Amino acid sequence: MTSSATFRACRRLGGAAIVVVSLVVALPIGAGAQTPEDDAARAAREIQDARDRANAAADAFFESQSNLELLEDDAARLELEAEQLAERVERLRRDVEAIALARFVNSGSSGIPLLTGLQEPKDQVQAEVYVDVMTNTGNSTLDRYDAAETELAGKRAELRERRSEVEAQQEEFTRLQAEAEAEVERLREIEEQRLQDEAVRRALEAQQAAERERLVEQARQEAEARARANPNPGLLAEIEAAAAAEELLNPSTTVADATVPGDSVLDDDAATADTDSDPTTPTTTGPAVTLTPVETVPTNSGASGGTSGGRTGTGGSGSRPLGGFVGGGVIGVSGGTYVDAMLCPMLGSAYGDTWGAPRSGGRRHQGVDMLAPTGVPIVAVVSGAVTFKQNRLGGNAVSLVGDNGNRYYYAHLSRYEGVSRRVEQGEVIGYNGDTGNATGVPHLHFEIRPGGGVPVNPTPSVRAAGC
Repeated sequence: MTSSATFRACRRLGGAAIVVVSLVVALPIGAGAQTPEDDAARAAREIQDARDRANAAADAFFESQSNLELLEDDAARLELEAEQLAERVERLRRDVEAIALARFVNSGSSGIPLLTGLQEPKDQVQAEVYVDVMTNTGNSTLDRYDAAETELAGKRAELRERRSEVEAQQEEFTRLQAEAEAEVERLREIEEQRLQDEAVRRALEAQQAAERERLVEQARQEAEARARANPNPGLLAEIEAAAAAEELLNPSTTVADATVPGDSVLDDDAATADTDSDPTTPTTTGPAVTLTPVETVPTNSGASGGTSGGRTGTGGSGSRPLGGFVGGGVIGVSGGTYVDAMLCPMLGSAYGDTWGAPRSGGRRHQGVDMLAPTGVPIVAVVSGAVTFKQNRLGGNAVSLVGDNGNRYYYAHLSRYEGVSRRVEQGEVIGYNGDTGNATGVPHLHFEIRPGGGVPVNPTPSVRAAGC
């Protein structure tokens, strides 16, 4: 090949090489390009994943707390039963000693001192009957004493086993508390970093809007299923009218709450009320409550007066009350989901669905427990009037009577912000703590009482509010 031919061949190969290199360089750029929207969506997912992890850890922790309370309650019961058995054994022991002494004293005589001097035949017959009764009574007492001692030994063995279980559960409780609090700290760090970006906040709001729609749809389906299973013309008509008038999933729809007459609102009565429940409002089973309509808006926008709008809000200029949905109009633990129109009561927290969880003394939990460090701000979930009060179990507690007619109860605050007063939605009313019977576990106990009546499960409302 001549030098000119070689040069032309190299030129052709070089051109091809340039084209190939250009394609190799260009393809990854086009295929792997990330838009700001993609970055924001990914950051929002990271936040949601962190929330899910924190909530799962909190759920496990609060479950262990419930288990610990039940074990401690059972251990206390066994201890009381063992004490009562010990007293019974002691009484029987004294009876046995008295019988043994009587037999010993009478062992060398021809009769019982009480019966000496009975010489007539009929008197001797009566004496023999008395001796037989005394002997049988002694045997019966000995049998009862032996049975009681055996039962006491078994009860004490059971008590030792239960105390060992309590000790093991206490260790598990401490471990899970540390894990849950660590997850909450990680969550708060991630939120603080990611939510500086407005695009991330918008992406997170979109995710939460989808979750609210899911909850509302679930509530609507539950209400329809219950209404058709227990036909009630008024309830069916209201549900169908609401669906036809714009459907419940439309955030601008106004939905009225309704109830099925005769349905039990709560399975709990005053004897089984949760220890931190609002002591000023009823907890007994009663007729369901009918609510007035509440206005709804789509997102957890900022609070009035420039307070922090929270993890998904912007705060600042003020807003309408946050929207929420009454779960298809059905209130109660036997069916139906209630979703309130409210803000998140405490941002940067983790929680589990502990509604109805067993507590010591046969009680049932009537709220949601939200785990966060001491001092985290707590806000008014709706506008209304707050009353600050203290009680033995709830510690520093707050009762908020909302402008929507609902009552909200907060317990275990470390301190209050200001005094009892009228507040706007999102206004800080206090700070997280561990007062009352929450010593060592800083958390907020939060309740919702529609119409000021009995409490309903607040977890769906807390979730829909973007907590």
